[in-house]
Amino acid sequence: MTRMDTYIQALLETNPLIEQTARSAIQALNLPLGSGGLDAGCGIGLQTLQLAEAVGSTGYVTGLDLSPELLAYAREMAEKAGLSGSLSFKTGDVRKLPFEYNSFDWAWSKDCVGYAPLEPLPLVQELRRVVKP
Repeated sequence: MTRMDTYIQALLETNPLIEQTARSAIQALNLPLGSGGLDAGCGIGLQTLQLAEAVGSTGYVTGLDLSPELLAYAREMAEKAGLSGSLSFKTGDVRKLPFEYNSFDWAWSKDCVGYAPLEPLPLVQELRRVVKP
């Protein structure tokens, strides 16, 4: 088993500990049905799937992560969940998002923005850049 496989397994094993809290937070946001959003630092896409469910079949969520291996797993999960039509995944860095200004209705980042060693303010400003006013 590779180090990445071990990491993915750990994410899957610990997900039940935070899944309901994440789901409650997503529900509290009242994301508009049909809206489009960004999950920055999506990892294997656990919350990306929940976000896609929240915006409904007419909405769209883009997951972004530095790791192509994690994104490959996220794509598999989306396909198994029947949500691959409502999701896309892109390799990229939150410090310099590969999206135009005002690309999304909203942004979410559970395990990326605000964590050391990165300074959070530039990351939040970059997220703000890609979210519509």
